[in-house]
Amino acid sequence: RIAWRDLGGAADLEQTLRDLSAFADATIDEALRLLDVFQRARRGCPVDEDGNEKHLVVFALGKLGAEELNFSSDVDLIVAYPDNGITTGQCVSISNHEYFVELGRTLIGVLQRATADGFVFRVDMRLRPFGGSGPLAMSFDAMLEYYQVHGRDWERYALIRMRPVAGDL
Repeated sequence: RIAWRDLGGAADLEQTLRDLSAFADATIDEALRLLDVFQRARRGCPVDEDGNEKHLVVFALGKLGAEELNFSSDVDLIVAYPDNGITTGQCVSISNHEYFVELGRTLIGVLQRATADGFVFRVDMRLRPFGGSGPLAMSFDAMLEYYQVHGRDWERYALIRMRPVAGDL
């Protein structure tokens, strides 16, 4: 529908970019929701010190963050979680950090896995704190400390276009 409206002149460039961005938001959010259900069944439920459930948040930067995604864009993502803690409900608990790193990896894999029909999106995670060498997922507190202590000016500027697109918005 988006491509036909664009090619047929029924949507201008701004509408096409907004529609593609909304499609990406919905796709990433639904993929994350389903993957989280499967992972909670296997790994337990991540909770904080008070036993409150925690969820991953996926932030978009770049073109998706600014709702300017085009047909050839990749998606620049950062994944973060609210609090440290552990999983409950399974025989073996893991840290929230381990849980959310695993969930983030699975999400990225699903989005960019090539099938006979192609792939959903190319995912670029290099804009996360410490770039490609940094942890895939970080707690909000760790991200805040990174940007205050280690963040370079261009990294802080990139956050101007950042917005939550999936998970616990």
